[in-house]
Amino acid sequence: MNMSYKICFVCTGNACRSPFAECVTKKLLADAGMNGIEVFSLGTLDWGENPRDAAMVDVAKELGYDLSGTTTVMTREKLMAADVVIVFDDRHRDAITRVLDYSHWNRIVLFNKIALDEDGNVEDPHYQTATVYRNVAKHIENGCKRLVEQWKLQPPKPNDRRLHDSTDNIPLALLQLARGIFFLAESIDR
Repeated sequence: MNMSYKICFVCTGNACRSPFAECVTKKLLADAGMNGIEVFSLGTLDWGENPRDAAMVDVAKELGYDLSGTTTVMTREKLMAADVVIVFDDRHRDAITRVLDYSHWNRIVLFNKIALDEDGNVEDPHYQTATVYRNVAKHIENGCKRLVEQWKLQPPKPNDRRLHDSTDNIPLALLQLARGIFFLAESIDR
């Protein structure tokens, strides 16, 4: 039985960022001859099956990638199948925690954190200038290149949590709740 590591990129509409990251990562993995890693993408917004954002398709083509397909909305089942869910901003993480089982929240990680070891969200280029699309695409491409380089050195395996176990991935509200409970318990003990 051939088990593979499943990576899911998630953005808002599955029209720009997540499918671009998917096509870049798939090409980089194929070029590196790396098998055993499946990549797919989803959107938090259910707006039907639509073509990819035309401006992002053009930028992808300029950079040598084939961005095709139609938008796909996230479902619990699709998210549960992923070993890691890579999101582009905090709103995506929050939307996913509404449908993904709590026991799998540790699979959610911000793109900038896992790929570039930096904080912050990836800008949504949708309906912005061509320059913004290009900048976002280059940012995602660079992050995907770093991810694949990491995986060349230490390939991920199914159920491998070393890539994304972190309290950074726990929603802020949950951390604040835990802190509040801790302080309440501490004050009761006094």
